[in-house]
Amino acid sequence: MSVSSKTTAVIGAGPYGLALSAYLRAAGVPTLTFGKPMELWQTMPAGTCLKSVWSASSLPDPTGHYSLNRYLEEAEQPQIEPIPRELFLDYARWYQQKLVPDIDPTYIRALARDGSLFRLGLDDGRELSVGRVILATGVAKFAQVPDFARDLPPELAAHTQMNNDLSAFKGRRVAMVGSGQSALEYSALLHEQGAEVEVIARGEFIWHSRVLYERVGPARHLFYPPGDVGPPGINWVVAFPLFFRRLPARIKQPLHMRSIRPAGAKWLRPRVEGGIRLTPHTRIERATPRGNILSLKLSDGTCREVDFLFLGTGYRPDMHRLTFLEPALRQQVQAQYGYPLLDRWFESSVPQLHFAGVLAGQTFGPVCRFISGARIPALQITRKATQRV
Repeated sequence: MSVSSKTTAVIGAGPYGLALSAYLRAAGVPTLTFGKPMELWQTMPAGTCLKSVWSASSLPDPTGHYSLNRYLEEAEQPQIEPIPRELFLDYARWYQQKLVPDIDPTYIRALARDGSLFRLGLDDGRELSVGRVILATGVAKFAQVPDFARDLPPELAAHTQMNNDLSAFKGRRVAMVGSGQSALEYSALLHEQGAEVEVIARGEFIWHSRVLYERVGPARHLFYPPGDVGPPGINWVVAFPLFFRRLPARIKQPLHMRSIRPAGAKWLRPRVEGGIRLTPHTRIERATPRGNILSLKLSDGTCREVDFLFLGTGYRPDMHRLTFLEPALRQQVQAQYGYPLLDRWFESSVPQLHFAGVLAGQTFGPVCRFISGARIPALQITRKATQRV
């Protein structure tokens, strides 16, 4: 076991883990980063694109020299919108090689408090102790599965994050549950692969229009901050997470929910409407396997028989689903609705245990779900780690 009270461990190597590691290392903080770089992004199907606009898609870095624009200049590539996943992964790989080259891809098996230190147990049997831990684990562990689908066999149903080869569904009948970006984009890709697709949603189907952005010329920047989270008006409130943290809960919750309501990007709409059956305001009440077929009973009294059911039902963050947190440590973290309660340094009730990314959303707002939200936790946690507070 190696012990260092001055070392910080970053658990997670997605956009938030990379940004945090880059800032900490630039500030001279001894930092270990664990995780497979951009793991969830690597599993997305070919052809997917970022929902975020160009100004909201660069990974933050302490020098400003490693933006998406800078990568394209070095790679001599043109700007493409919407941003293809493959382009963003190439950029993230370049960013990581420049700023965080020595990531340890080993998973964390256990995290416990050991006096004033934290003890990490790794999957390969190693153990080490560090003085500070930052959890930037992303959303993969928080996939939301409706009650009716919890016991369905994987050959008949799965969350969208579990399938990256959609060509296997050519000629098959597929139902998609959900009305958010992932549900709609997967449906478009499935349809383009030759599947017969129906999208079933509890509410209506909403498309981002960005009318003001297109109609007001240079004044668009008055209505849309670079982070581009939420509708005009609300987007300027949620763009400042340290300000958002200070708002009363009765104001924060509706602003948060309005900013992340399920909706599809404008560029996706022509690929969905017309060729794909859309069934709004309808729930699946029961799903029954019948051999290789799944029988669905809907709330409107109709039934469907499909070959596969995709769950584009998003994610529900809950720190209690981080199974590597040992129970004693988990119980010490004060939480509300599954979110840890954090101070302005993104520090939990356990000293020197920080949370960044989606699990910080209850405190700092909806930007914590997006790439553009990575800068503030990187700045704040680095300031705390270097005692510049």
